Amino acid sequence: MRLTPPRAALAVATVATALAGAAAIAAPPATAKPPAATAPASQVPASQVPASQVPASQVPASQVPASPGATTPASPAARPAATAPLLTLPTPTGTYPVGTTPLHLVDTHRPDPWGDGKQRRELMVNIWYPARTAAGHARFPWLTPAEAGPVGRDIVQTLTGAPGVVGGVEAVRTHGAVGAPVATKPGGHPVVLFSPGYGAERNSSAALVEELASRGYVVVTIDHPHDAMAVEFPDGRVVPNTINALVEKDPDAVIRKALDVRVADTRFVLDELQRRNPGWMRLDHVGMVGHSLGGATAAQVAHDDPRVTAGINMDGNPYGSVVTDGLDKPFLQLASGSTTRENTPDWGTFKDHLRGWHREIRIAGTEHLSFHDVVLARAKLAKIPGVAPAILTEAFGTLDGRRAVTVERAYVSAFFDLHLRGVDWHLFDRAVPAFPEVTIV
Repeated sequence: MRLTPPRAALAVATVATALAGAAAIAAPPATAKPPAATAPASQVPASQVPASQVPASQVPASQVPASPGATTPASPAARPAATAPLLTLPTPTGTYPVGTTPLHLVDTHRPDPWGDGKQRRELMVNIWYPARTAAGHARFPWLTPAEAGPVGRDIVQTLTGAPGVVGGVEAVRTHGAVGAPVATKPGGHPVVLFSPGYGAERNSSAALVEELASRGYVVVTIDHPHDAMAVEFPDGRVVPNTINALVEKDPDAVIRKALDVRVADTRFVLDELQRRNPGWMRLDHVGMVGHSLGGATAAQVAHDDPRVTAGINMDGNPYGSVVTDGLDKPFLQLASGSTTRENTPDWGTFKDHLRGWHREIRIAGTEHLSFHDVVLARAKLAKIPGVAPAILTEAFGTLDGRRAVTVERAYVSAFFDLHLRGVDWHLFDRAVPAFPEVTIV
């Protein structure tokens, strides 16, 4: 998580058998230990290890129901949190319960660009989807305990400039039911990809992602290791952010490399989704949304990959060739209250080169981190020693966090409904009384 974008440089065998692309294997006893390491996702064996015995991010993809109609052993209830959660995600408003499953992917054809050239690029993603039922399935954690510590320290460092850690991060739970059966739909559900901001983790905008899933979208959230503050893999390895020091030395070059890496990550994920499609994902027209550097990633992926046909940049400074090449595809620029072409020139240049359907909307009272779930923790963050009210305003603006989420959910959902489903809620035609904070620029 970063206070401002680097502008100066700037269920678990529907998805497993389907997404892991393997035939179902007889499950070992429930007492079996989880595998010590995860092979490339296509080789991950099935497992029935209870979710409570492994970190939720390490639940093997093979625990997803083998078919949407199959039954799955009920997941144990999540253990009580030792401390109160830092934040509570608003309940999704759509008609579907939300299911989710983590997936470990290994790109055997690409070395990790941030490594020593020997390791293959590994990713953690989550598949969020409309579920038939969430009953009997544990709720997925916002972060694993191993990820929560570094993120908690980063939050304090960002807000105070001093070392420290905020409690309750590991206690946050999403509404995603781990391995819940998929709700089927003729023709499948439309797919949206999500890329987080620099330094953020794949589920850092879970309030938005869950809303889309509850409205009938399959949403794939992508971690970008070495860029994210912490990414835990199924064998317990935790990859920290390793490029902050590089950003300080040569910010523009490193951020541009990070963008290239993220674009390659996203296109690899798309390749894997196509290769493993279980039939309930509609991949002919894919949408993409991202926050901050993730928004820049969404724009560049839409430029580079014909499979992505509509995109949203949430308050990210655009980078890459798309800034001047532009797009012929539908694209939404969602700006915080202080983002303008005057203080972020490439924001305006990019808009000038958009040739397809496009809109820019500005949400009054928001700031850059209003589109990160931590906006929901503002009241608790205010109690951290050394956190000045002015810093919270600079980070989150003046609009209440739950209201910011409501507005964000409405406009992002309306955009994808329009361009992936052909349903027009007319939010982009004119000012809407229900959302007085929103201006069409």
